[in-house]
Amino acid sequence: MEQHNKYTLVVNKNRVTVTKEVYKAYYRCRDREKYLDKLAEENNISLEGCAEKGISVEYIISSAEDSMEDTIILKHMIARMLHCVKMLNEPERTLITELYLRGKSERQLSKEIGVPPMTIHDRKSRILKKLKKMMEK
Repeated sequence: MEQHNKYTLVVNKNRVTVTKEVYKAYYRCRDREKYLDKLAEENNISLEGCAEKGISVEYIISSAEDSMEDTIILKHMIARMLHCVKMLNEPERTLITELYLRGKSERQLSKEIGVPPMTIHDRKSRILKKLKKMMEK
């Protein structure tokens, strides 16, 4: 017999059934808030303290929102880049993977595959131009 877990949260003194995802997201946010409160307490940081020092709470909030937007854009760009890398042919993909994901130098890769360093550099430049065009589409 399959067991179904029921996830509930208390909202306005009423227990409300929610999905597993909502339940986890709620507790993740709550735990994050507790962690930030603990850090603030340990470092003697408060809204009142910020106001006394002339630090704008609105600025802090807008900075956090900006960084969230930047994070979303970055994640989208990374996903797009990975998609474009998958569209490269096998030798191109291998070269980019070795240089950028495995962190090998052009000289190191040159020695490993027996191709002159300048050839590796030229291939890399050509592939990066190709990826740039693919990203712009």
